[in-house]
Amino acid sequence: MKKWLLGLLAVGVLGMGWWLVSPLFMDEMGHDESVMSDHGDMDGEDAMMEDSMEESSDGMKEDDGKMDDSMKEHDMMEGADSSSSDDMTKDTMEAEALNGTFKGADADHEAKGKVMVSAQNVQLEDFEVTDGPDLYVYLVKEGQDTKDGVSLGKLKQNMGSQSYEIPEGASAAAGMEIVIWCKKFNEDFGRAKLGSEM
Repeated sequence: MKKWLLGLLAVGVLGMGWWLVSPLFMDEMGHDESVMSDHGDMDGEDAMMEDSMEESSDGMKEDDGKMDDSMKEHDMMEGADSSSSDDMTKDTMEAEALNGTFKGADADHEAKGKVMVSAQNVQLEDFEVTDGPDLYVYLVKEGQDTKDGVSLGKLKQNMGSQSYEIPEGASAAAGMEIVIWCKKFNEDFGRAKLGSEM
């Protein structure tokens, strides 16, 4: 009876050991479809505008009377708030133009690849990081501890392209960082500083 219990205990210990150590030796690779590459190099607004224009092209073959009225109305509205729309366009472009390159946190934790931020979407491209247990993606302000930043969710895989959503109420800005963080050991694995140029 004791041999049977010892055998069962040994199997349990070996199973637990494999579960704890295997992430260090196995890579998870995948590829999320990029929400930013659905329309080539266009940003989200341009892609939506193009889709909208394609769908409504049939409706543009209406009589000239309706077209003239709508053009007059458009001209009047355009002059009314052109300066505020220019400001909004600049703000939107700045918010959508953030990107960076991943670097490992130290000699034991390597990371590489690119990050692109568009509105509330964070896209990791050609991404690779040292595998580890309990890895998360965080948006962190400059000088802020990673654990105090905004969690974008559990890392989907340690290799390959993937995307994450920035939660409502949070936003990315130049100078902030996207950090790959091990929650279990409170250890950074890699980070990419966000800026407007690559």
